[in-house]
Formats: sequence, C-alpha cells, structure tokens
Amino acid sequence: MLELWHTVSPVLIPIYYVGIFFVVINMLLENRNPLKMHSYLLLLLLLPVAGLIIYLFFGQNQRKRKIFEKRRLINQAFGDSYLAEYIDRSERIPVPIEESPLAQYEKVIRFLSKDLSPLSQNNKVEILKNGEEKFPKVMEAVRNARHHIHLEYYIFSDDTVGDPLADLLLEKVKEGVKVRLIVDGVGSLGLKKSFFNKMRKGGVQIYEFMPVLFPSFTSKINYRNHRKIIVIDGHIGFTGGINFNDRYINNGTHPLYWRDTHLRLEGEVVKTLQFLFLLNWQFVSNEELKADENYFPDFTQTGNSFAQVNASGPDWELESIMDSFLLAINAAQRRVRIATPYFIPTESIMDALVTAAKADIEIELMIPRESDSWIVQAASMSYIKVLLAAGIKVFLYQKGFLHSKVIMVDDNFASVGSANMDYRSFDLNHEVNTYLYEKALVEILIDQFEADKADCAQVDAKRWVNRSVPQKLKESICRLLAPLL
Repeated sequence: MLELWHTVSPVLIPIYYVGIFFVVINMLLENRNPLKMHSYLLLLLLLPVAGLIIYLFFGQNQRKRKIFEKRRLINQAFGDSYLAEYIDRSERIPVPIEESPLAQYEKVIRFLSKDLSPLSQNNKVEILKNGEEKFPKVMEAVRNARHHIHLEYYIFSDDTVGDPLADLLLEKVKEGVKVRLIVDGVGSLGLKKSFFNKMRKGGVQIYEFMPVLFPSFTSKINYRNHRKIIVIDGHIGFTGGINFNDRYINNGTHPLYWRDTHLRLEGEVVKTLQFLFLLNWQFVSNEELKADENYFPDFTQTGNSFAQVNASGPDWELESIMDSFLLAINAAQRRVRIATPYFIPTESIMDALVTAAKADIEIELMIPRESDSWIVQAASMSYIKVLLAAGIKVFLYQKGFLHSKVIMVDDNFASVGSANMDYRSFDLNHEVNTYLYEKALVEILIDQFEADKADCAQVDAKRWVNRSVPQKLKESICRLLAPLL
C-alpha cells in the first residue's frame, strides 16, 4: 500500500492542489459572506480531503441557484397575484402606522409588508404551549374541515401522535375533503414507504420536499423545509415550532421534556400561510392550484389582533426573518427576551444585542443547557462570555430541551415561529414566523418565559470565565465552524 501511494502521490497531490485552487477562486468570485468563506477555508485546511468533499456537496451556491432560481420567479409572480386579488391593499396597513400604537415597530411592519407579508388586524390568535395543547386543537379543527386540509411539516412521524392524525385525514378524504401533505425529505426520513402507500391509496396527496438519496449523510444537508404549517378551509391556521411527533406531548414515553410554543390563527393572516403552502405545493407536485375563494375566502369580523406571517428561504430574495429580528431588537425601548434552542447569531444580530444592552436595554436570553447536537451546543456557549460582559442575562433551561423559538420586545411585540437564531435558519432552511403586535398576547408569552426561568440556571459571569481551558477551547473551535452549522 505504501509503495502504491509513493507511485500515485506525485500525480494525485498536484491534482488535489489544483482542485483546491479552483475552489478558492470560485469562493472569491461568488463574493460570499466572509465568515462563511473563512469557515470553509478552515475546513479545507483541517480536513484536506474530507473538507473538499463537504464543500463540493454542501458549499456551492450554484446548486442553490440551479434549484431555486426559477422558483424565485414563480414566487414573485404568484405573490403579486395573491396580493392583488386576495388581499385588499387598504388592509395591508389598516391604519397609518405613525398614528397608532404600532409606531414603535413601523420599520418592521413596512419591511415585512414589502416581502409578501401584509399586516392585517382581523385576526384571532391563540398561544399553544407544548404538544399537549397543540395536538387536541389540531385534531378538532381537522374533524371540522369541509373543503381542504393543507399540512406542511419538517418532521411528521408515524407514531402515537402522527398515526391518529393520518387516520383522521383518510376519513376526511372519504367525506370529500381534499387533503394535501408535504413532509421534508430529511426531517421525515423515519416515515416508511408503507406509510406513503397507505396515504396515497386512501386519497391523501402526499409529497416529500427534496427527497434524499443517501440518508446516512443528510443530518445537516442544506435547504430543508423546516416550516410547520396547517391550513384548514382557508379559515384556520396553525404554525410555530412543534412538529408532529410524540416527543412533544411529554407523556413519559420519552425521557426528555420538550418545551415548545405554537399558534392557532384565525382570520386574514391565514391567507399568508395558505399562500406559502401553495408555493411549496407547486414546487413538490408541479400542480398549479387555482387560487380562488375556496383557498382565500372572505372573512367576517374574526378578531382584532394585528399580525403578520413571514417566510424566508433560499428561494426568497431577502433574508427577511433575520432582518426582521434585527429591526425588532433595534426598536426596543426597555426590554428584549429571547428563547431559542440554537443560538449561533450572525455578526449583525450579535452586535444589535450587545449595543442594545450597552444602551441600558435589558436583554434576557434563554437557551437549553443540553442540546441535541454537541457541536452546535458548544458553538452556542462560545458567545456567552461576550453577552455577559455586555450585561445580558443568560439562562440555561434544564428541565428538558427548550425548542421554543420566541422573541419578545417590550410588552407589545412578539415573534413566534420555526426559525432558530442561527445561520442555518437565516440562510439555508425554509422557515416561517408570525409577528404579533397585541399586548394581551405578548403578555401571555412573557408570563410563560418568566415561568420557564424557574426551570433555568442563570449563568454566573465569574464562574463562566473560570471554566476549564479544554472546555473553552472546544467551544472556540466549534465557533469557527458556526457559519456552516
């Protein structure tokens, strides 16, 4: 073997270095984020062959452009039609923002409104804590469906939670209700072929979002559909952080307690959820549904809650969720509370938090003490020292796994959704968030945040600085790869 290497190495090594040269030139020409480029260069340096393979499979923007360029054009064309036909332009911003209680968040509202996310007031919003509250509400709404049921999930499992819903969906098909289901090709890898056959045989239209060929290598593959969306008859919607999996119901089957947040929506804001589902349905099925009044019905007075639903993803022109977080943090006058399972912020988000804290805005961050990914957890911990130095309070949730993704600004703004505060959610995954501008709803989320603090350990700055050198080194190394996680 050694003799063979001596024979072929004079040929292979120059070829390898030529390949590296062209990879670096390609990165430079793409003018990509310097932090991400530095991470890939570090990967190429530390893992000479494996790093090149990882870049070729996951790091090339050409793949992203090839997959999503046409879809971006379709999104815009369909979006313009959706706004013109089914959203009254006078309702996009129901009152002059500068003359209303919404004035504090004018930049957030106007920014999202330009990204196919109109603001509406005719909404009723219910906050659902954990799967114990979500799943019964979903089952009730599905039972009452009359025309269509649309579901789009990162994880849909054939278990004690997914099975009853699947059976109910098959029953609704027999009643003449159209059922369409999108599951992510990686998140829902656990679904067997027999499940797809059963659903299709029963009349449920089910598709995988970007199915994968090599499951063993897909735990962090790019461009996943991380959204959680349900739309029923165009009237009722569900969205947030909770997948269809029995780990979320905390019934003792799984050893880990899962803390999460979801929303039940009713009213005009559901139209945006429907719009987002129809875009992805066209992508996975190549079926263009006629967007008529069955999917975008008129509403009588439903409620008085101001809300916006916004999406982001590799097919979206703007990194709108990240930018909306930035605008919301900068709008804070007194306090910002953040709960997220993965905290690997971009430089702009980190700067906004630190700058706000230095301006005497009280910042509180809640993250899990233990994560489901050790490398992501280590990278997250590397940011804590700077946060503490700026006066930001950090709480480590230790009752179980904190999967909730909520931001609250002062007492009158909140974001609840599927997007984590990390590079993957901001840049690679398809995400969806709901923005609430209703004090009563925000106060519920604040009360839940305060209650969750009882299950946390607040990080002490002195003890944190005095942790072991190997632990700090591990975190620092993982942080260098943060833009790729």
